[in-house]
Amino acid sequence: MKKIVFMLLIFTVLFGKAFAQEDEFVEFDIVTSDFPDLKTNEIYFSAGSASYVGIFSGIFAAIATSIVTATSEDKNNDSESEPAFSCAFGYNHYFWDHLGVGGFVNYEKTFGLDLLTFQAKITGQYGFEHFKFYHAVSGGILCVPGAEGVAPVFDITLLGLKLDYDYFSIFVETCAPTTAILKLGASYKF
Repeated sequence: MKKIVFMLLIFTVLFGKAFAQEDEFVEFDIVTSDFPDLKTNEIYFSAGSASYVGIFSGIFAAIATSIVTATSEDKNNDSESEPAFSCAFGYNHYFWDHLGVGGFVNYEKTFGLDLLTFQAKITGQYGFEHFKFYHAVSGGILCVPGAEGVAPVFDITLLGLKLDYDYFSIFVETCAPTTAILKLGASYKF
């Protein structure tokens, strides 16, 4: 019995590799120090609705403008008819498939008020090969063109959904309080 068990063990060791299935995972070659061609950098553009900060400050600015124009004789104010929108341009670098750092610039126009933010960002993502969920936290400064000074701001991506491919991705996300409440965007990975 011992001879049979010993022979099965030898055959398993010798021929086990021949019948094994090949796993699909990324390998690092120690001899040549070659990394696989991973796309860890991405640039993105997104557009969306107004932010909570933009809506509330825009409402107060519109009220103040209405009070001023109601007392003056010039009552031609077209700022109420302008659409409220937000757009962002940014960069992310992913250290692993799950953790990214980067930054972005966001421009918003709401009720005739222009807001410009510059923020650094940390992103965590998880999910499947081509469909991912993500959350992010960012912080930076807010500038109002034509006004003096800057204000510190932060933003949280409550939930992002991403269709992720080798060279590009398409995403939709919801954020609060300083960038668009709902935005749609695309990225290019390199």
